[in-house]
Amino acid sequence: MPAPRSRRSTDFNFRRLRSNLIRNPAAMARLSAMGFGADLVEALGLGLKEPYRRTDGTLVERVLAYPLDVPGSRRRYGYLNLEGVTIGADHPVAWGPGAPATVRSGAGAVAVVAGSPVAAWQLGAAAFRLGLPVVCLASSQPDAAPAEWDDAAFWAPWDRVVIAGGLADAMAVGIVRAARRPIEGAKGVQPVDDCDEDCDHGPPITRLHDGWLERILSSAAPVGAAPEAAVVDGGPGDFAAMPIPVHGGFARGHSFYPFLVERRRAASAAGGGGLLHSYETLVLRSDGAVLEPQVLRAPAGTPAGRRVHALSDGTRIAAPPQASRQASWSLDAIQRYAADRAAGIDPCRRPAVEVMADVRDFLASRVVLPDPDDLWVVAAFTMMTHLFRVFEAIPLLLAIGPRGSGKSELAAAVVSLGFNAVLMGQGSAAALVRLTRECGGLVALDDAEGLSTEASGFGELGQCLKLSYKSSTARKPLTLNGGRVETIDFYGPRLLTTTRGVDAVLRSRCIAVRTLPADCASLPAAAPDPATLRDELHALAMTRAGGVSAVYAGLRGAAGGRDAEIWAPLRAIADTLGCPELAAVIGRRSGVTSARSGVALAD
Repeated sequence: MPAPRSRRSTDFNFRRLRSNLIRNPAAMARLSAMGFGADLVEALGLGLKEPYRRTDGTLVERVLAYPLDVPGSRRRYGYLNLEGVTIGADHPVAWGPGAPATVRSGAGAVAVVAGSPVAAWQLGAAAFRLGLPVVCLASSQPDAAPAEWDDAAFWAPWDRVVIAGGLADAMAVGIVRAARRPIEGAKGVQPVDDCDEDCDHGPPITRLHDGWLERILSSAAPVGAAPEAAVVDGGPGDFAAMPIPVHGGFARGHSFYPFLVERRRAASAAGGGGLLHSYETLVLRSDGAVLEPQVLRAPAGTPAGRRVHALSDGTRIAAPPQASRQASWSLDAIQRYAADRAAGIDPCRRPAVEVMADVRDFLASRVVLPDPDDLWVVAAFTMMTHLFRVFEAIPLLLAIGPRGSGKSELAAAVVSLGFNAVLMGQGSAAALVRLTRECGGLVALDDAEGLSTEASGFGELGQCLKLSYKSSTARKPLTLNGGRVETIDFYGPRLLTTTRGVDAVLRSRCIAVRTLPADCASLPAAAPDPATLRDELHALAMTRAGGVSAVYAGLRGAAGGRDAEIWAPLRAIADTLGCPELAAVIGRRSGVTSARSGVALAD
């Protein structure tokens, strides 16, 4: 523990408070029972405040006082309720004048956030005895966080930040939202305040505190993590290799989304001090856990291409995660999602029916379609782009119509709401694969003329599109630098716009909507904000992916050939989200697609 500050010896108020404490046997005995020996009492600068009256006339006596480490020439003190000693306490735990301040105990690369100054001191003393590099933090006012806790830079210096039991839920949520980095929790490990009646026959209180800290550090898990979702390694042996792609990845009922943060760490004094900056890719899991990628230990000499990549929950991933260059989920919304999950709140603040109605309204504000039902079809497809990894096969969306009929406007509208979406002009199969790899989501091919035939320059692109609708066929070997061959996964949602249609084989993988020239004056003047709506779609997809997967499993084996296969994802979405109008439209279209639109839109 730190030595007493030299200024204390000349601080009259400090000496007076300390004298009050030493001359009070009940207070000293209580502190001893809590694990605070004479040396620790001296190091912390503890004392007893003189009696005073609150504004309501209540007499307050024997309040434990301690100096706060805050800037300014005048020393500030925090106050604690010393159970069994304090009379008329202002607060059951702690209080003090002015704004909340940070209480620190210990030093190291791991920060443990406790629910009270007493808990922070107890844990800090345990870390000192155990030789652990742990700093324990608390607020001087347990119902409110210090202002500096709202700054991501405050949390950046530590390798781990662990929230211990006893911290108020609102403060824990605030830390998750502000830190912009993985936060761990051990809320089930409750504090040990002092010895109970059996303490004389068991370990001393300091040993209880040592065990308390060890349990916090060993049981801490990413905030919001479900323990049963972690991959547990067994013993030696050979096991099935089933890594998942991270962009929109889905495994064991959870969805995953990689995102980029700027991480700032404090440099050592030997390194010149200041901050060290780096970009780091983190992965949000749908239960709110924020995970970090890692490379598992391997035998010496194992080539890089054969190393096992995993997330910190054990999920095997196909490659080190890279945030999409077209990342469509804002960092603020990701932080809110994780914080809501940590607090047990549904991150979807609005019912799914309202969100999907807004998607339709947004599309209607950008383009007029001759069949109003098609707006619901496109809305369902837009939602599907956020869930595509749930499905084994997904439809391509084909917008077909004459020039000037709003095809490009429709594509731009879907891209503005879609999952990590990008708009691509005329290009090659290689360009499509590269864009898919970079964005990891929807690719919209505007003016994809020539796909109606195997014309020169479009044959390979058409073949690539035909394969990309199905997860089992969307694979392409690419030769990288050094001659190493890597198989690229280019599975993902596609939107095509064309005036002449596409060839029959590709058409069988499409859901088509017609566009016709219309009076743009009929478009509504107001429309939902696309950035806000896109964030809502991300949250809706993450929270409902498990339910959609369960419904899709029942539809996947249904008879009906290719039509049933490509409509099954939209049917699963419509059935899961509970949107009656959407479900009715998808039901009609999926049941009579060939009869109603197959002839009219045939190539």
